[in-house]
Amino acid sequence: MLEYIIIGMALNDPLTGYDIKKYIENGISVFYKASFGSLYPALKKLTEKGYLTMTEQQQGNRQKKFYQATEEGKIIFDEWLALPVDLNDTTESRLVKIYFFDNLSSETRDRQLREYELNNVNYLRKLELLEKQFDEMPNKDDFYFKLSTLYYGIRIIQENIEWCKHLQEHKPLKDFIGRKI
Repeated sequence: MLEYIIIGMALNDPLTGYDIKKYIENGISVFYKASFGSLYPALKKLTEKGYLTMTEQQQGNRQKKFYQATEEGKIIFDEWLALPVDLNDTTESRLVKIYFFDNLSSETRDRQLREYELNNVNYLRKLELLEKQFDEMPNKDDFYFKLSTLYYGIRIIQENIEWCKHLQEHKPLKDFIGRKI
């Protein structure tokens, strides 16, 4: 995941490792964290694979390394981004992919959001069937906290569905959480 994040952030402008770390902290740190200890080896690996170029520039008393996505890096990033959002991926992986949806054509983005919404609807149906099974149990109160996770999952999936609809309609983002600008 980190490799795609790095390529996605270095698509347009050359960035230092520090710049990329700051973009991660300021852009996606709510759902994804990266340390310098994982970032710099990934930058080296991506450069060796030919997905990034690295140039050195003198800035003040320091020699800084700048990274930018190559054409090959852009191709693998675009291929990854065009893959459907997988409901089986972690929440973090799904959100990282959606974070970069501005790089997709509107047709691909809309198709992906519709597919993601449909996958959530289908999953919600499965959870609701499971809920019915538990409702029929005479001792369901003995499983209060186990059931609480089921209800949490149902609520999260319901919110995912609403969020997908909101995005597909391109409504103002703050309206999703009911805030006024």
